[in-house]
Amino acid sequence: MNYSINAIGIIHSSFHDPRSGGRQPSIDGRKGQIRIFNQFVDGLEGLEEFSHIFALYYFHRQTEVRLKARPCFDPSTEHGIFASRYPTRPNPIGISVLTLNRIQGNILHCDDIDVIDGTPLLDIKPYVKQFDQMHDPVSGWYDQIDWEKGVGDKSKYK
Repeated sequence: MNYSINAIGIIHSSFHDPRSGGRQPSIDGRKGQIRIFNQFVDGLEGLEEFSHIFALYYFHRQTEVRLKARPCFDPSTEHGIFASRYPTRPNPIGISVLTLNRIQGNILHCDDIDVIDGTPLLDIKPYVKQFDQMHDPVSGWYDQIDWEKGVGDKSKYK
């Protein structure tokens, strides 16, 4: 089955090379902007009241598909693509939780952007603490990682 999805905007970041993009928003994410196309601006009404958003996007520069990958946090072990956040997915769709700083017209100013400049934005959903915060989650093989080894601010990952 094929489906058609159109971008609602473009994500702008300081990452220009897929090999040097951020690993995850809370680790390597940087300030950036999301430009919403004019025909979708009315859909932003009320979003300025939220501190965080989910951004769903298309890995537009990803051409390879693999069902197993060696993610940067565990390069010695292959994991199934659906048990990782690696971009070589059958449907190259990504998701990030971003900090929403402010909205000016059709521009969302955000922190924690970890994608390549020019990435097509597919959708935005507000982060709702009553729905989206899981208590005592289990994170599979990620729970086995020694987060004290070079991933930035280690206090976020325990």
